Amino acid sequence: ALHVYPDEGVGELAFLYVSSSHENQGIGRKLMQFVESRARERGLKRIIALSTQAFAFLRNKGGFAEGDDGILPGGRKELYVQSGRKSRVLFKELV
Repeated sequence: ALHVYPDEGVGELAFLYVSSSHENQGIGRKLMQFVESRARERGLKRIIALSTQAFAFLRNKGGFAEGDDGILPGGRKELYVQSGRKSRVLFKELV
């Protein structure tokens, strides 16, 4: 999914999941590329992702870098804090 925060020019890559029976077939990378292309079409400058399990995949295969909750759009940061999940925050500039 792509959640859009237009006031900040940010999109969130959300709900990326590939079944274990379909791993190592490039599906995850294609899904990331699709969301990124949609974000670019909307003129977004950055894409973010929150992860508890796919951190290495997003960083190594998707080109994301680790950030902190300070880069999250206002409404998303509130949800992040309320969830208490301690997800790692990642971002990718789309320029």
